Amino acid sequence: MDNRGEDRKDSARRPFRKNEGERSENRRRDYAEGARPRRFERGNDEKREGRREFRSDRPRTDRAASRGRDLGALMDLDNDILHLVVRRAQMLARLRSGGRLAPETEKALRTAWESKAARLARDNRLSRDLFVLLQAIEPMTRMEEEQGYYNLSPNGEAVDIHIPAPSDTVAARCWLAMAAASGQETSLSRVPLTDAVVSSVKVLNQLGGLLRWEENGEVQSRPGKGLARNMDKVIHVGDDVFNLWLVIALCVGMPARLKLTGDSSLRFIDIAPLRHFLPQLGVRLTNVIPSQDGLPVRMECSGLMPREVRITDDLPEDFVAALVLASPFWEGDCRLVLPEQEPRLLSLVLDVLSGCGVKFARNGRELTVERGSIAVPAHPVVPMDASVAATLLMLPGFNGGTAELEGVWGSGAAFSLVEKILRGAGLNVKYGAQKVTCTGKERETSAPAPEVMADVLSLSPSLLPLCVVLMAAAAHEGASVSLPALPEEDRHLVTAFLARCGVEEKDGVLVPVEETVPGSWVAPSAHWAMAYALGAFLKPNLHLSNPGIMTGLFPLFWNLYNTLPHPELRRKSEQEVEDAKPARRRVIAQGVYGELPPEPASGDDF
Repeated sequence: MDNRGEDRKDSARRPFRKNEGERSENRRRDYAEGARPRRFERGNDEKREGRREFRSDRPRTDRAASRGRDLGALMDLDNDILHLVVRRAQMLARLRSGGRLAPETEKALRTAWESKAARLARDNRLSRDLFVLLQAIEPMTRMEEEQGYYNLSPNGEAVDIHIPAPSDTVAARCWLAMAAASGQETSLSRVPLTDAVVSSVKVLNQLGGLLRWEENGEVQSRPGKGLARNMDKVIHVGDDVFNLWLVIALCVGMPARLKLTGDSSLRFIDIAPLRHFLPQLGVRLTNVIPSQDGLPVRMECSGLMPREVRITDDLPEDFVAALVLASPFWEGDCRLVLPEQEPRLLSLVLDVLSGCGVKFARNGRELTVERGSIAVPAHPVVPMDASVAATLLMLPGFNGGTAELEGVWGSGAAFSLVEKILRGAGLNVKYGAQKVTCTGKERETSAPAPEVMADVLSLSPSLLPLCVVLMAAAAHEGASVSLPALPEEDRHLVTAFLARCGVEEKDGVLVPVEETVPGSWVAPSAHWAMAYALGAFLKPNLHLSNPGIMTGLFPLFWNLYNTLPHPELRRKSEQEVEDAKPARRRVIAQGVYGELPPEPASGDDF
């Protein structure tokens, strides 16, 4: 059938654009002169969006220039987006009261966001996570903006370190949980007063404990009644997920009605596996915010525990360890069928239970815990933190010298990995009574072996930053080092870190480079910040934007680092000036004396 009549009909309805006759004449003239016709550039016409891109006749230099313009435009857009994000964070900070946002205000913001973000993506989870991220952003203070960065320039002399090692905060919280739940007296020393430790003390006190901490790192538990039954309260667990697991595990064995809240980081955790598992323990867990998997949640416990609990494989492994720790406080004996993959904290938890006199029997995956008397030691033995100890013991590997840490060297998988890493770096490790000493170097630095890296990624990911800085050190010494197989997210982070340390990957091998990456670096965790501090021995004057992140792991690390080669762990107190006169106190007399005459303009007292 001939459709030419319809074509003419459609063309007759098409509106005539202004100067179209002149443009057609220009096109004919361009063709006659041999010039190329003009083409639409990508992104200039909204109607062309989403269409197929044909091969361009434009020379490669023009395509590169267009690509550069598009890249510049995207960078400008990112800059505008960041400005809007900072402005939103500042306005949100003004709405907060006591560091928190009113529930009705947050609900109004979330509802408006969800109604407008439906066009952003088909996946609702993406828009929800983006909203939670925006809510979690905190604007920098003016002092932080003026400071800009923290310059890392370590002393080049041989180190001479003789300090008490900081205790493992997870092991310390396990002992404190046993003492608080049983209402017994105990005392722990050399505990880093991190946010997680302080939050755990506050949370355990809400559950019935009588804990307190001192500024020297000593945490004490006073005698009390133990866990409070029939609670109906709101508990804020802070920003550490292990504190949340402890609270849930301790409360499942008794009647309670709780609302659990936390900081913004705990809104991203997925508690759906717990929501499906806990009903077999007589517990109902529901989300306060619909379609959000993290906190806040409501928890209703009946206190009726079964004789046998089969733990599913999809549960968080740290929650499984916390559940085993809390099992002696249930109404009767219980048999736990553990998941196929053993939780990494299970050996630590079993050591704590054994130290408290709890009887248990293990047969493969079956673990039977007997209910009986619990006797918490007055001074429990808490091992040192493996990741912090590894960083401190590695310091002689850069400038030589000796590092001696006082404390108990643990027996877990992380400690055996640390020993392999230290010896692989050419250091000499010696163990004594309540101490470990590391001297070096006996030989050149070697990157961790592939089997060691595999164990680190699976058993102790917190040691990955230390392994990466050792790869950079080996590359600077001329060794042939290749990156191991890493997830895509970790690989991007490792590559960016190595670039700051003056190392880049070429043809699958790490090689040192002279160019330095401009600007400062933001450490994603405290372990990466410690590794970055070691990287400054390879590339001095590295800039770190967030040195305060160390307060979550070892708050006194920068005191130690800045006082090398003879470090101190005490903060220097401000010297009092003896000759300075104290400020004179003014008293404004009123009442029966009447009002005093106004002060002179100079403000003098005489």
